[in-house]
Amino acid sequence: MSLKRKLPRGVSGFEQFKSFWEPRWELYAVKVKPGEFYIANDELVITTLLGSCISACIFDPVTGFGGLNHFMLPVGGSNDDLQRSSRYGLFAMEQLVNKLMKHGCLRENLQVKLTGGGNMMSGIANIGQQNIDFILKYIDDEGLKLVASDLGGDQARRVAFFPTTGRMLVNKLDHREDQRVIAEERSYQIDVDQHLDDSDVELF
Repeated sequence: MSLKRKLPRGVSGFEQFKSFWEPRWELYAVKVKPGEFYIANDELVITTLLGSCISACIFDPVTGFGGLNHFMLPVGGSNDDLQRSSRYGLFAMEQLVNKLMKHGCLRENLQVKLTGGGNMMSGIANIGQQNIDFILKYIDDEGLKLVASDLGGDQARRVAFFPTTGRMLVNKLDHREDQRVIAEERSYQIDVDQHLDDSDVELF
């Protein structure tokens, strides 16, 4: 039986996240839910579960800091709606990038890996594809370095990201597990749609 590693220190501002021991990796882990993000420079694993949502895993090989977010755009109808809804994707990305930069990371050193954007929710617009279109345009517009991606398809994904090395592992889930992911994302989608015009989404 292997001994557990020391509990990670954690980065200031993320005290609400509770780490747990993950025997598969023999590391402490932190789970990121829809609408959240987490950064670290400790040897731990950041995990999340994705359906239509996107996760950007960003790593700075110079500082050894890395982070992961989990976001979804609200459903947009007209071009106007899509433009307004993209604020949520912009906000999610700026939160993560700016927090890494606050800890000494330089934008030009950041390496980005993307995953998610599955076509999971029947009966509404393909929000997974909208999320993919948004994030690829964002990466291009911002001049960030995209080093790997696993996007689209019709399966949910379990993601494990190791922030000190930039390693991202993706496990495609069996369709029997879809309903749990869809239910969580529908709840998040409703919340985001209802707050589309709220002033609490501010870019900085």
